[in-house]
Amino acid sequence: MKNSLCEKLIWLVLSPTIFKFMQQRWKDIDLKHLKKSSKDNYKAMICRTPDIGSVMKNSLRMVLASGMLWFSIYDAMEGKMSDNDFGDMVIATTESKLLQKSFKDKKPFDIKTQKKEMEKHKIANSASNSEFNWNTELILGRDKDEYTEIYHQCGLCALGRQEHHEKLVPYLCKLDYQFIDFMGGVLKRSGTIATGADCCDFYICKKGSKWDK
Repeated sequence: MKNSLCEKLIWLVLSPTIFKFMQQRWKDIDLKHLKKSSKDNYKAMICRTPDIGSVMKNSLRMVLASGMLWFSIYDAMEGKMSDNDFGDMVIATTESKLLQKSFKDKKPFDIKTQKKEMEKHKIANSASNSEFNWNTELILGRDKDEYTEIYHQCGLCALGRQEHHEKLVPYLCKLDYQFIDFMGGVLKRSGTIATGADCCDFYICKKGSKWDK
């Protein structure tokens, strides 16, 4: 994979919030060294990860790049970061105002929008047959205030295997609840691929709707 504009934007948007958290959690940290080491790790990880198509065809490229960023910082800590610390760092990323805005600007509870997403999923699925790509489908609900997304394959799980960080991937799955909350929704699911399920099943309904029970 090339270090495209997508990967560069992910670094610019997310890393300041992450490094602010790191400085608060580890008071004696050499922040300058950590940033350099993390960025070196990030670039190297991008180079060894298979391409899954441009972000214009596959928006999940941004998710894969985010995973590489988090793993790169974890590696740069050279054993000083516990698994729980990693989880806290990932959650702290949601404090990024730009990240929050990107989700709050989405309007998922609209039939036209959901149908467009169905088509985007088909394009993204065909962008790459690599295990680092996702295989997804969107199923319309009984009305505009609910829908279901099924993930039959997870690129972050493949990245976790490549980087020998399989145990960290479930911490990334927890972000889904926060992101859907930003969009005004509620997420309910029975399992994830990262925790051994056959698929990640996302039932999503509008917050406060009749389906929010």
